Amino acid sequence: MRFDMHIHSSHSRDGTALPSVILRRCKHLGLSGIAITDHNSIEGSYEARSLAKSEGVLVVSGLEVSTSEGHVLAYGVRELIPRGLSAAETIDKVREVGGLAVAAHPRRFPSGVGLDMAERAGFDAIEVLNGGSSRSANRAALRLAEKLSLPKTGGSDAHRLGEVGRSYTLLEGVFTEDQALDAMKKGLSKT
Repeated sequence: MRFDMHIHSSHSRDGTALPSVILRRCKHLGLSGIAITDHNSIEGSYEARSLAKSEGVLVVSGLEVSTSEGHVLAYGVRELIPRGLSAAETIDKVREVGGLAVAAHPRRFPSGVGLDMAERAGFDAIEVLNGGSSRSANRAALRLAEKLSLPKTGGSDAHRLGEVGRSYTLLEGVFTEDQALDAMKKGLSKT
């Protein structure tokens, strides 16, 4: 089952597509699930979750948090995580609300946390396949995840509709958000 775990909607300052349009596109592409991860906004995730059942696409709630050190993907959260905290503080906040904290495109500058921070901060997983990052940046993230024995995620980092689904996470036997989060936490996700 293919899950695009990094999509921006019109609720992101730089996203263009409505969540409803993204869901229809995902269904058309044969994606089983998605995460709307708007920049410092949970509204697109809420909207997508309310429409998911009718579109037949599983939605994992989330957002992309701008920390003082780079971007962190927060999955499984139902509330806004404050921006501007350190990466470690953000990870703590995500965990406090039962979420999963992932280093987003760690080698992309200036928005990634960098490989050193990704190694030190104690993330739950690392995004190793990002549709907006170079192959070498994705390979470096993969090497780090393997070195740290951390789970891996992938997503398109789509900001426009045509970018949706260009990179994704493989999760097998997942039919609910909790199952998807559990599979990622256990390192059962593949890219």
